[in-house]
Amino acid sequence: MQGGQEKSLQPDSAVPGSSTNSELSERAQRRNSLVFFLNTALAYLVGPVFYVGVLHAAILNTLGVSNTVANLPESVSLWVAPLPVLIAWIWPSPRLLRPMLTTALVIQGSAGLVIAGLFVTTPPSWLIAALVAHAAIIGAMNGVRQMCLWELIGRGLSPTLRAKTLAWTFGITPVFAVVGSFASQLVLSGKILNFEILQPVPEPWKYVVLFGATGPAMLLSAALMALADVPPTPETGTRAGVIEVLSGLRQYLLNPMILVCALGFLLTYGGTMIMNNLSLYAREAIGSSPEDFAGDQLALRFGFKCLAGFALGWLVLRIHAKASLLATTGICLAGVAWALVVPGRWYLLSFGFLGAGELFYVYYLNYIVGCSAPERIRENTAYTNLIAVAVGFFPVLYGAASDLYDLRASFGVAIAILAAAILIVQLGLPRQPAVARPK
Repeated sequence: MQGGQEKSLQPDSAVPGSSTNSELSERAQRRNSLVFFLNTALAYLVGPVFYVGVLHAAILNTLGVSNTVANLPESVSLWVAPLPVLIAWIWPSPRLLRPMLTTALVIQGSAGLVIAGLFVTTPPSWLIAALVAHAAIIGAMNGVRQMCLWELIGRGLSPTLRAKTLAWTFGITPVFAVVGSFASQLVLSGKILNFEILQPVPEPWKYVVLFGATGPAMLLSAALMALADVPPTPETGTRAGVIEVLSGLRQYLLNPMILVCALGFLLTYGGTMIMNNLSLYAREAIGSSPEDFAGDQLALRFGFKCLAGFALGWLVLRIHAKASLLATTGICLAGVAWALVVPGRWYLLSFGFLGAGELFYVYYLNYIVGCSAPERIRENTAYTNLIAVAVGFFPVLYGAASDLYDLRASFGVAIAILAAAILIVQLGLPRQPAVARPK
């Protein structure tokens, strides 16, 4: 910095299509980038619990429930998605972003500590309802966390720094998820990739350790929010009324780029919900309990995500934003197809492909943020999270299909859904997002 003055990072054409301006200094923007990075890293570290699905389904499977019920926690975690929209309506002020995000993180950590206690104080029959309730809390607070973090980097970073932040964050932080996944597998079975390393933690203490670890991780994440800095913005002094909320939703749905992107987001998200059935497929493909490979599956899932993170960020910076959408959805499709045609333990690599493809969430949201005026970023992110309500029916759909037919039939359904998403994005979206200006 010259003359002792902090430079302001201005919007730049390296990432076309974004209208986001930041009035913050370079130092403040880099702090926001660091907050986003560290928050994501800590969430990944406890990913085996926070990525509601595989671990919850494996535990429920050991309790003897059907495939449909084993998929229920993930569905419930998605059905609570309207909460961020309600929060964006009641508390629209950007000044409340940090308190909201801090509260969500504290609630998530507290929920993990509570469920850890229930594993040693309640009978197994009660744990089914407890795991579903925990999934609802994690799902609701994840929605708030994502909405606030995306507003933070949408308002508080220049377009180029935002793209670089996404590349570095999702190129490095999945390493934390790999570490967390291998640690969870050691806790669950004492093995990594079926090689015995140490004695597994006995029940129910192994679940106490996994769920209890989310408490300190999220409390640390909440403390880090003190570093965040949101750009100043004029305050209206009132919250939006129902008419304004409906008007905002109407603008969201009438924006052709956002609408097509949201539809691609829905179908890709729905396709990835096959993950639970892929986990349950371990009994058929390998002849072992799904729980024996839950941590390995997660490690592959996040390890591949790490490898893909830099490449997908490069697509946005050097090619165009739509390329990252097509790439992530295509990788998800390849992952499901791999499980259909590859036998034995090699089928586990499908979790790696799907893990890399799961970054679709980041790049679809980035495209929608690029289509949004700065004052509408939080609202449009919240509306996008509403899509999770519809996505919540996909795990139950796959569970029902596998109960009626078999697990492989549900894989075919997922492949068809993902192929439809690729077609819609390819035909319906321009290479770069752009804000629709009033005529």
